[in-house]
Amino acid sequence: MTTCARCGHELGIGRFCLNCGHPAGEPVTASEPRFDVPDDAPLPDQASSGTPAWVTWAVGAVLVVILFVVLASCLGGDDDPAADTATETASTTSPQQHDKPARPIDLTRTLTVAAPAAAPATNDLDGELVTYAPRRMLDATPSTAWRTAGDATGQTITFTLAEPTLIRRVGLINGYAKQVPSGASLVDWYPNNRRITAVEWVFDDGTVVRQDLVEKARLQRLTIDPVTTASVQLRLVTVTAPGVGVLGRDYTAISDILIAGTPTA
Repeated sequence: MTTCARCGHELGIGRFCLNCGHPAGEPVTASEPRFDVPDDAPLPDQASSGTPAWVTWAVGAVLVVILFVVLASCLGGDDDPAADTATETASTTSPQQHDKPARPIDLTRTLTVAAPAAAPATNDLDGELVTYAPRRMLDATPSTAWRTAGDATGQTITFTLAEPTLIRRVGLINGYAKQVPSGASLVDWYPNNRRITAVEWVFDDGTVVRQDLVEKARLQRLTIDPVTTASVQLRLVTVTAPGVGVLGRDYTAISDILIAGTPTA
């Protein structure tokens, strides 16, 4: 038998009808409904929603093409002008082109100094011999000082740098910041000598920067607009009266100087 006894569909290879599943060659029992299928009905594995298979493949191909177009427009190519513009913009705003200026370094120990005559050496209250050479301003030790006799108002001290340097910061301890034991107490030489209350810093290009000072025995720093120079002059603009009392001294003193910057070479 070449057709199914139940549905009349042409039988293929196998033990069951591919259309209704009835055993091939078996008669239809009374309990099984019999139905006829048109000769041109598709096999079960060919049945669909009515859309031909080639339409599905065509739609898939179109979607693949669209996907490639979208990816190409997003990624761009080597000759994409927009990509070149983006690269150029990124390179012109590179952080390396906006480096911050180098942090200033303390150059004080590298300086040479010329100053008014130093006061004679003395024996301090503890018996120690003390000298007041100009280089005492450059040793970063507040208990040592350059000291000159009398009122040094209007005097100039010149500091020479090892090479032209971009100066960014200056400062000084504007008196003799030493304390010395005396019996059970300490003698503070800062108020017992004159203190400098204003100075001017003068640079090679004629720049003059004024610094007003308070009467405190500490380093008073001043950040300035950067200026390139090979030397720095310090003018003493105003100075206090001598110290009073038995320990009062008529000397003008500077314990420390600060000159900081970066070499231009």
